[in-house]
Amino acid sequence: MDFKQTRQAYVRLKDQLEQGRVTAEEFEARVNEMVVTDSAGVLWQMGVKTGKWYRYDGQGWVEDTPREYGGINAAFAPPIAPQNVQSSQNQEQSPGKKWVGGLLIGGILAACCVIVVIGGWFIWSYRPSPAPFTPPAASSLTPPSIPLALTPETGNTAFPAFPPDLVQFQDDFSNPGSGWDDIRVRDDFNTYYFEDAYLFVILKAATSAEANPYKDFPGDVQVEVDARKTSGSKYDEYGLLCHYIKNSDGTHNYYFFAIAIDGLGVIYKIDHDEKSLIITDPPKNRSDVIRTGDQVNRIRADCVGDTLTLYVNGQSLINAVDSSLTGGDVGLRVDSETGETEIRFDNFIVFKPGY
Repeated sequence: MDFKQTRQAYVRLKDQLEQGRVTAEEFEARVNEMVVTDSAGVLWQMGVKTGKWYRYDGQGWVEDTPREYGGINAAFAPPIAPQNVQSSQNQEQSPGKKWVGGLLIGGILAACCVIVVIGGWFIWSYRPSPAPFTPPAASSLTPPSIPLALTPETGNTAFPAFPPDLVQFQDDFSNPGSGWDDIRVRDDFNTYYFEDAYLFVILKAATSAEANPYKDFPGDVQVEVDARKTSGSKYDEYGLLCHYIKNSDGTHNYYFFAIAIDGLGVIYKIDHDEKSLIITDPPKNRSDVIRTGDQVNRIRADCVGDTLTLYVNGQSLINAVDSSLTGGDVGLRVDSETGETEIRFDNFIVFKPGY
């Protein structure tokens, strides 16, 4: 992984730790495995407790900023020469003194150049072969403990590991043959695999698009996904589907759990392709829960019995009650208000209820 991917993986693991999905020991072990080698062959790692970058200087880990992040490594920064400040009484010299001083300085510089050339040739000719560098074991790479300080960032996150007995289906979209539609030729919308994510591109206003993995889950489900909006109106809605069934007339029934970056979270019932809003309580703290801009939001839809619950970034946002739909497929949907909308989904997973 590069620096950006490692940062994103750290953010995802930190979210999982705060939600109790991984233990502190598991979190520390997995962070310690994320070592990055920069273009100069220098090893870097993020602090377990702070998320700051640390550089391996051959003997230990020191806090630093990677060059690839726009910083200048302290170890390679050129020294700053002190300023030569003269007193006012010495600033004016006679022409004779200036002439003699010039000859003296020129002679000294010439002698230095000769010494540098001879010394450089000697060092080059007799330099020893460099000893091979052996990186320390991952378990020894833990940077010093520093208080937690973490800010969510944009981009796709690393796919977490979960106990297999809890997972009914999962897809990080790294395999274009995992079963989702790959549509690239329509003039209203396209859905396809792109850069280890699943991309929705809506080209026309007032257009909806959906996609499914073509699975069947006969009972209750808990579905989660990472979603990142890269363009479009702040009122565009996007999210998860459950209990998705195709009717004999070609229409569909399902529940749609949607968010918008203006802070709105809603639950819809789609009955024969007709959308209607079903909620029991108004959203609370909406703008504080849903991350704005192109930040990643972790969306979760619980379809358990007659209770439907929308979670965003680990917090319950809104509830609805309806028992008319059961079983069926799961999926994703995007509703564009003005067109020119792009949403990237990643780390799609279906749990057994109650996880």
